Amino acid sequence: MPDQQFGAPPVRPIYVRPSERGNPLITAGFLLIAIVVLYLGSGILVPLVLAVLLAFALAPLIRRLRRLHVPHILAILIAVGLAAALVGTIGYLVATQLVKLASDLPAYQSTVAAKTQSLQETMGGGQFLDSLMGAIDQLTGDFPNPAEETVVPPTPVTITNGGAGPLDLLQGVLGSVLGPLATGAIVLVFLIFLLLEREDLRDRFLKLVSRGDLRTSTKVMNEAAARVGRYLLVQFGVNFSYGIVFGAGLYLIGVPNAVLWGLLAALFRYIPFVGTLMAASIPFMLAFAVDPGWFMLLASIGLFVTLEMTITNAIEPRLYGSSTGLSPLAVLVAAMFWATLWGPIGLILSTPITVCLVVLGRYVPQLAFFETLLGSEPVLSQPERLYQRLVSGNVEEAVELAEEHIADNDVSKFYLDVAVPALLLAEMDLSLDVSDLSHRRNVMDSMRAVIDDIDIEIEADLTASEKPRVLCIGGRTELDDAAAQILMRLIKPENGPVKALAPLAIRQESIGQLALEGVEVICLCYLDKSPRSHARLVARRLSRRHSGIKIIAVALGVPPVSGDRKQDWGVARIVPGLSEAVLAVDELVHADTPQKPTAVPAIDDAALDRLRQLAHSDGPLAKALGDIASASNAPTAIMDIVDSKFRALTVVEEHDEINGASQSVVASEATLILPDVVESEEFANDRFFLENGVRFYAGVPLKGPDGTVIGVLALLDDKPRDFTEVDREKLELEALKLMTRLNQLTRAEIA
Repeated sequence: MPDQQFGAPPVRPIYVRPSERGNPLITAGFLLIAIVVLYLGSGILVPLVLAVLLAFALAPLIRRLRRLHVPHILAILIAVGLAAALVGTIGYLVATQLVKLASDLPAYQSTVAAKTQSLQETMGGGQFLDSLMGAIDQLTGDFPNPAEETVVPPTPVTITNGGAGPLDLLQGVLGSVLGPLATGAIVLVFLIFLLLEREDLRDRFLKLVSRGDLRTSTKVMNEAAARVGRYLLVQFGVNFSYGIVFGAGLYLIGVPNAVLWGLLAALFRYIPFVGTLMAASIPFMLAFAVDPGWFMLLASIGLFVTLEMTITNAIEPRLYGSSTGLSPLAVLVAAMFWATLWGPIGLILSTPITVCLVVLGRYVPQLAFFETLLGSEPVLSQPERLYQRLVSGNVEEAVELAEEHIADNDVSKFYLDVAVPALLLAEMDLSLDVSDLSHRRNVMDSMRAVIDDIDIEIEADLTASEKPRVLCIGGRTELDDAAAQILMRLIKPENGPVKALAPLAIRQESIGQLALEGVEVICLCYLDKSPRSHARLVARRLSRRHSGIKIIAVALGVPPVSGDRKQDWGVARIVPGLSEAVLAVDELVHADTPQKPTAVPAIDDAALDRLRQLAHSDGPLAKALGDIASASNAPTAIMDIVDSKFRALTVVEEHDEINGASQSVVASEATLILPDVVESEEFANDRFFLENGVRFYAGVPLKGPDGTVIGVLALLDDKPRDFTEVDREKLELEALKLMTRLNQLTRAEIA
């Protein structure tokens, strides 16, 4: 039987109303207009988008310079200058390497001719190619050529001197160079102005799109900037490292101009999917032309394949993680779409732009389909995925999904967090259409198969000598029966034999045959929204047969409202979930069992209340806390006291807040140090810390005479600080002294 660790009641699925997503026709029309504008305005939009991406990439450097008290304009000029110097250096290296390659190409002609001749001899001295070409000519000769049947009069041809002059040559060269230079100049101007007016442009953009919801618009902007900036940084690091390793490998192999090919590999890697292959094909051809043998070509191909497999499958998934939030198929489709709109530059811009669209889809309901179609997050929750497999009767995938969830959690978590919500989805569909019996049969049979497969420790039937102590019965339908089967597996073994029965057992014609000998508790499981009438009727019939039996109504479909009373249902307990049902069974089964006397804590409730009052007063304990704070060079020391059950901290006033860190100290009974609260993943957003401006926390447990934790002594500061092991020992010693002081105060009050 799995360990019983129960969570909150199952969360019921929440669906977004169609009205919240907007009119699909309006959204489609808007997208069509946007695509037309993007296509027609590419001359302006492409440099602007490039400038925005460069601004994202340079923003961290500018912020770092600003922290060093560099003036804003000077920081921008330094960042842009460094970027321009990097681009210029790369361009210079590429140009010099290309010139060197052009001068060396004639020397490789003899090697290429010899290797081609060798290939022809290997393939039969060229006879194979000659035979193939002859077969093609013979095949095409069998068909009449329409062009031969039509007599076309000859066209007179005039031969003139069309040689291009120096002016035409200069115009052609300038035309091919000035275009990219003009685009680069526009990008540079856009970039400088975007960086200079960054704050003002951000405020204007937020005012334009927020429509009063400044918080959501700011979250969209910050998340898009963070994702794109992180993606560009990681991509630059990966591509730069790839180029270095590829170039160094080609140099060791002996391929000429290895620096050039390393630079091209790093640059072409910005083009998804085909960029690296395009960059690597040139050094492959060069290796073929340079080496009389085949080692250089095969080694270059092996280097490329090894590097690609390592980067693609091992390094990039770890480094990128969820920084983009895009699925692989979305990256491919986006690359094709933006390449169609903007040409080759669209391949480079496709991923960052698509990231922004996915972020918009997360926060704007009308664009939610972007996140659904392009995002990497699962669009179906775990219960929905399980329910889909149950409906289709795909038991193998349902079992696989269950095993994946159990591997990260346990069986009981799967039952409570996945299986029961999936049954609730089935119940919702059942309420809409009760006539689809095949659907209901698939769900029930598949769920039984999944339960039997993952939980083999439960025997199907009790032996004849064993009488069930607890019965779990489905209320009305086969889905209720599945819930009862799950509850049977969750009930603790020490509560005695447990048996699950189908709804047939409590029907009017068969309830009189139900064996109740030895049964102490019956759990009626319901997934529908209105089980009260049926539960009351069944409880009345069962009580007539066995007056001492205890009945629990498990209302999974709709939790009972506060006004519902046990008398209205005719049961001993009304619970909203299976975890609460397990606790209720444990309580009712042992209700008549004599309890062992429990040890009385050394500190009773009255003493805890008094300590709580002392901790929040200006009396002698406040002075002792002040002395502890002064000795530790901290502005504040506080003491929190647990509740009467010695499980959780409690407060004196309703508006007071208990920090989660002190609660963690009570639960773990160990010292907790947070040098900087903001850097803590668990407590960075703690309400107590956030509202009171706390940046440093150090807490140690306060233990009573019997070793029970009665509270926490904590140091607080509004600034981060270091806390050494010596400081920890001093704080633990102060906690012991404080407990001695508390005992003295208690004795003085008693006297």
